[in-house]
Amino acid sequence: MSYNAEKYVTWDEIQGRCLELARQILQTGKTYKKILVITRGGMFPAGILARELDIRHIETVCIDTYDTQTRKEPVLLKTPAVDYTQDVLVVDDLVDTGATLKMLRSMLQDSLVVTIFAKPEGEALVDLYHEKIAQNVWVRFPWDTYRQYVKPLAHEARGDGRD
Repeated sequence: MSYNAEKYVTWDEIQGRCLELARQILQTGKTYKKILVITRGGMFPAGILARELDIRHIETVCIDTYDTQTRKEPVLLKTPAVDYTQDVLVVDDLVDTGATLKMLRSMLQDSLVVTIFAKPEGEALVDLYHEKIAQNVWVRFPWDTYRQYVKPLAHEARGDGRD
């Protein structure tokens, strides 16, 4: 699959989407005391969800499935602690093909998997998500991008050093 579209997401959008996810989680009526974060993408959403849901216990699992934008076979780099494989809230930024979650779900029992974004190929592996996006879209998260000043076009055209 090649990615021929991009979606840029701001910090404010991430926070808003995480608040909506927190509301959805609360509406399930189940209380979670532990979060299992899929690194690295799930770290920032997990921090926001931990605050909103008053969860203090957080563990990570690392499954490598990408080399920049190229998919590869999943490789388990860090296993979660045993007490984080049952009855946990699992958080990631998005589900793409579902390769990460297929591997992780085989280790989990009675857990709720949430993501901000879900793509069609992996959507069935997520219990709750905020937004469905097309399979060909590469999401540019704020933790992967930088904001920088850009000179006005007129200044560039004149070749002056002014900002």
